[in-house]
Amino acid sequence: MGLFCRTGRIFLNMTDIFEEWKKTKFIVADYELLDQPEILVVLTDYKFWADHLDELKIWCENHKAIQKGMTVGFNTQEDLAMFVLRWS
Repeated sequence: MGLFCRTGRIFLNMTDIFEEWKKTKFIVADYELLDQPEILVVLTDYKFWADHLDELKIWCENHKAIQKGMTVGFNTQEDLAMFVLRWS
């Protein structure tokens, strides 16, 4: 099934480029794409994170991570590893 406009079919069988992301709670942003020194995680499962927001904020305070919107920033790979172990 494709999208339509007045002149006819525009797209056929569009692939959801975020399909894999939707199957996880978070993804680690590719370091080469970022122009900053911190390690960044993007929270992809908004329902899960909305249900666990208070726990996430406490965890971030205890582990010196910075939660902003749907992202969490880390200073070290060790901090990232702790996050992955806790929230996977």
